[in-house]
Amino acid sequence: MNDVETLQSIFSGMQLNFGIFMLVLAVFIATDFVTGILKAYKNEKKISSSKLRDGGFKKAGIVLTVVLGFCLSKLFSDENYLILHCVQAYYIYTEFISILENLEAMDIDIPKIFKKILGDIDGNSH
Repeated sequence: MNDVETLQSIFSGMQLNFGIFMLVLAVFIATDFVTGILKAYKNEKKISSSKLRDGGFKKAGIVLTVVLGFCLSKLFSDENYLILHCVQAYYIYTEFISILENLEAMDIDIPKIFKKILGDIDGNSH
């Protein structure tokens, strides 16, 4: 089995879960945005309009990239939407990491398994 077939087998049947991937991504984007604002307020006692604008542009870029992934899946007759699902999975992962980083920056204790994901193997704070 080659790499593409392996990926297709992982995502097989996920066209039924297209909405779930989009919902999870939307929730993670919103959560990252809110935790970023809370982090700025807690640590700096102010919210920077330039950082807020930059964050908004990044979120818009994510949405546009997901739309591009959908278009590429359609263009290449990707019936399992492999391209789209890979883009969604990547952004779900990056948003999840960003949420964890925001929580950690606010001194909110996160489980050790998540600290390992952040690359903090021994559990010390960044």
